[in-house]
Amino acid sequence: MFYTSKKLMGMPVVSLADGHQLGRIKRLLIDQQRMAIAAFTVDRKGWFKEQPVIPYSHVKSVGNHAVTVDQASAVVKLSSLPELEALAKHPLPLLGARVITEEGTVLGTVDDFRFDPQDGKIYYLDIKSGLLHGTRSLETAQIITCGRDALIARAGAEESLQKPGGLLNVKWQETIASAGKALEVAGGITHRATEAFNRYRQRLPFGRKKNDDPPTGDMN
Repeated sequence: MFYTSKKLMGMPVVSLADGHQLGRIKRLLIDQQRMAIAAFTVDRKGWFKEQPVIPYSHVKSVGNHAVTVDQASAVVKLSSLPELEALAKHPLPLLGARVITEEGTVLGTVDDFRFDPQDGKIYYLDIKSGLLHGTRSLETAQIITCGRDALIARAGAEESLQKPGGLLNVKWQETIASAGKALEVAGGITHRATEAFNRYRQRLPFGRKKNDDPPTGDMN
């Protein structure tokens, strides 16, 4: 099961050792060479002035409502880990980056990404390519270069773009069409049943109209 970066943002981080909330995820530090989340900073009020950070290797689990770590010591100063400090100071953009193939075809811009919560490895980039195409997904294995101005994908990568949104829309449209047909059939059955009941009711003595009843009294 993959998680999206947007789902991760703002999640509380909780220590399993004492149940304390250590803060909320504020920023993701991405190692584009490994295509993985290396760490994330947390918004923790009342702590030291320097930005606190949690290496992803300390993450125990990513749930639907919180991220857990073994203990509070998972939160460290950013300056204590030079490799993470470098990612924070000189990040290569991922979200919002343009994706271009080797042949010069622009696929769109990265709107989100999906990662494995077990190790933070990023497997798919969700690429927004305009109103006509919506958002499509590209495997990160198709990316060969991560630059400051663009991500370079393999030639022909546009052919491997997936369209989960489009497939969902098709399924939804099929469901709506099926439901519409079912309602039409049900409506037809109801209409025919009503007509049959009215015909039956008219054949009963108490169901006849008054003007159809035979005259009463002396005919002479």
